[in-house]
Amino acid sequence: MIRRRVALVGWAGVAVAAAGLAVAILLAAEGRRPGAGRRRPAAGAGTGDVGIYGFHRGSLAAERRMEAQILGLPAVENVERHARVLSSEPHVAGTPENDRVARYIYDRFKEAGLEVTMKSYPVYLGYVTRAVLEQVVPERRVLSNPEDPIPEDEGSADPRARLDWNAYSPSCDLTREVVYANFALPEDFERLTRAGIEVEDRVVLARNFHGYRGGKALEAQRRRAAAIVFYSDPAEDGYVRGDVFPKGPWGPDGHIQRGAAVFDFIVPGDPLTPGWASLPGARRIDPRESEILPRIPSIPISGRDALTILKALEGPVVPRGWQGGLPVTYHLGPGPSRVHLAIDAAFETRDITDVIGVLRGRDEPEQKIVLGNHHDAWVYGASDPVSGTATMLELARVAGELARRGMRPRRTLVFGSWDAEEWTLTGSTEWGEENREDLALHGVASLNVDSSASGSRFGAAAVPTLRRLLSETLRDVADPKSGRDLYSTTAAGASEEQTSFAALYGSAASAATSAATSAPSVTYDILGSGSDYTVFFNHIGLPSLDAYFEGPYGVYHSVYDGYAWMSRFGDPGFLYHTAMVRVWGLLTYRIANADILPFEESPYPADVLAYLSDLEREAKTGGAQPPDLTEARAAAGEWQAAAAVVDRSVAEALEGPRPGRKALASANAALMKAERDLLAAAGLPKRPWFRHLIYAPLPTYAAETLPGLREAVAEADAGRARSQSALLASAFRARAATLRSAAAALTGRAEERVSR
Repeated sequence: MIRRRVALVGWAGVAVAAAGLAVAILLAAEGRRPGAGRRRPAAGAGTGDVGIYGFHRGSLAAERRMEAQILGLPAVENVERHARVLSSEPHVAGTPENDRVARYIYDRFKEAGLEVTMKSYPVYLGYVTRAVLEQVVPERRVLSNPEDPIPEDEGSADPRARLDWNAYSPSCDLTREVVYANFALPEDFERLTRAGIEVEDRVVLARNFHGYRGGKALEAQRRRAAAIVFYSDPAEDGYVRGDVFPKGPWGPDGHIQRGAAVFDFIVPGDPLTPGWASLPGARRIDPRESEILPRIPSIPISGRDALTILKALEGPVVPRGWQGGLPVTYHLGPGPSRVHLAIDAAFETRDITDVIGVLRGRDEPEQKIVLGNHHDAWVYGASDPVSGTATMLELARVAGELARRGMRPRRTLVFGSWDAEEWTLTGSTEWGEENREDLALHGVASLNVDSSASGSRFGAAAVPTLRRLLSETLRDVADPKSGRDLYSTTAAGASEEQTSFAALYGSAASAATSAATSAPSVTYDILGSGSDYTVFFNHIGLPSLDAYFEGPYGVYHSVYDGYAWMSRFGDPGFLYHTAMVRVWGLLTYRIANADILPFEESPYPADVLAYLSDLEREAKTGGAQPPDLTEARAAAGEWQAAAAVVDRSVAEALEGPRPGRKALASANAALMKAERDLLAAAGLPKRPWFRHLIYAPLPTYAAETLPGLREAVAEADAGRARSQSALLASAFRARAATLRSAAAALTGRAEERVSR
């Protein structure tokens, strides 16, 4: 899993309401009712219940009673127990240990009262049975050293965690000189070329972060490098940041970041069934035909071992910004450091197992909200993904208890515990592809929580229509430490200088302009890739979000991401794991129970218009021919006008007489369809699995906006740029028509209003 961070506008108005809610939130979280007759200030609307977007005023009392249960029922001791059990042994996908984790999840879902299935898929996985890296010139030193056992962390001595490897690396036995390539981004390789240093037939040494390792491997492969070696530099996640584990949260100098080096930004899922479900008997391509399997080997090592290479490199001193935190002046090479790399890879088809728990809705059971988390880990995975799994299990228990108390949701909840996410987002992709037609008709939203806690700062990535839902939810959940509402603490924290794990991945291609407000507001990321919402958002078109609490997290994908680190530094007391149960629960039930689906439309076309301006400006700045965006802008303007109409119609319907059932059903069907209007049936050029016209991941996993058009402009393909611009205009007009139909249903043209 990799998260993305880029500033985008939140719903600033909730800051006005948040301060007055803290006492009520705390009382509700403790299971006590606020004082009778308590009045809550609304955002810009005087006194009275602040309301919940999507709920008719006649539904608010029942919803508030149910939400008090969601805030009060989660038990930190349950979450802590799940976290301890699930992180008790290494559990890589395709192993017996991971099967035990899946069975544990199955049993907990059963106890919660969910309908549970274990769905297996035979998929192509690439393991490594032996990986050795050693420097042979100027001095012989072994560089593929396992992480040191730490007495305070019993799991760090487990022999099952001693091998350091990258999934899908091919076998090799080679000896080559080394070139240092900074973060191995395209611009880094171009800088080397300008300096007269080629990487062809050499080993590339690259720092982790500021991009996905698979994207770095692809860049090295394109330049005919012999291999790529990834290492964790203390400037990003080690002693330069602060105290290291076991004294602090940052990575010790011997920690290693494992991971896959596959190209799943082209197409995720089983590499041999690209675009269709990997079911028994399914057609499978030859591995040599796969676009996403790397052709060059790779291996991860520690910063401590990378220091040996960096000390031995000569050539020019690195340019500004390339010097890391190790105690040596960095040089580019090539050589005289020469390394020997030997990898024995084992590629085989193994079963992976998703665990699916379903809570049927009482009124619209065919409509589905997908709650996602994965359960496979690189080692123990206390943060990634066990924190999210522990949160999901407690939310499932709360949902089951609500159903037993007669508070079953209107719409169906699907709890998806996915397998093999760390490989190619595999389990979620295969399940999504298998259920694509049903989800395209009946999918309401995808709410993903991968790593729910590695600190105390809330963050989320979301489609623009879900920002208001997020902000209103944060308003109604207490921060465990301060007692203030999470919206206020998140907004305040955003104004401070922070060093976060997600920030290490840089910014995406474009960002929307902020709303005009003097009050601090929460901003949300845009969706790139790197977690299990990808198939539901980029391929099927469900409005999606990914939420987490983050902080100093220096043990990502290392042996030290275990219970000891989490209980001491990531989330002592497991308070933020439990806070995420409340956040995820309110998000889920506000969609599941809403009279009108809480998808605020107006921010979306505003963002898209900003993306169009960004693209045009960047083309001019870069010397490219700007595309003719006249038609696309006009269509986006139609979408913006329709958005204003539907948002106004929703507001009036929620405040006035309750619309009739048929009117609500028609409006909600249109709101469910709207995201699908932004999909291209043929997909994006050169990677047709990705069908969303507004967002797609770059090789870094960062979000690229207007990807089909942007890539055509970057490649100076005027014809493709024209066709992509026309495709965007058509999608914008289709969405505008869909929104107008939703507004028509709510304004009484589809059915007379009734009062209930």
